[in-house]
Amino acid sequence: MAGRPRTISDERLLAAVASAVGRVGVARLTLAEIARDAGVTTGALVQRFGSKRELLLAHARSASVWSPLEARAAFATAPDPVEGIVRAVVLSVDADRSPQEFANHLGWLGLELADDEFRELLARQGERVREQLAEFLREAAEQGRLRLGGEDEVLELAELLDTVRHGAQISWAVAREGRVAETVRRRLETVLAPYRTPPG
Repeated sequence: MAGRPRTISDERLLAAVASAVGRVGVARLTLAEIARDAGVTTGALVQRFGSKRELLLAHARSASVWSPLEARAAFATAPDPVEGIVRAVVLSVDADRSPQEFANHLGWLGLELADDEFRELLARQGERVREQLAEFLREAAEQGRLRLGGEDEVLELAELLDTVRHGAQISWAVAREGRVAETVRRRLETVLAPYRTPPG
């Protein structure tokens, strides 16, 4: 006999993981807190995923702050490709996240880095981000808007931009001045400035 149809999507349950982490932090993260944000019972989560660890792994597999399609759209619709790169990276930043929520997610990142299975998922996500950044950099260079010396420099700059994406958010969380998206934008523009070529 077929089971009852699922009335709550996996996407909703996995989104509740992120919201619960931001709300209560790692130390207080429980299935009950996640269930509260999802609007379901703790038993429903266990039935769907088996355990807290499996739920968190499912979230790690599905979660990505970098949407390739959205990044491509931001890049393609910008007035010039260098601005497109900046917009694509800024789009990956949660502009509405408070410093406290960011701190809670940073604590979660620490746990992921300490667990090889989670860390490997993070590494693959990072590779995808850098691959697309390198693609955008190549296109900007082909259009004559960036001065790059070759593929090695493209890959190095892609890695640097990804590092700035992470580091600028931490700097903002410490200083707590302005909006995080503005901080990330300023840092990216500073890094890209020496590579820019004048329009025309």
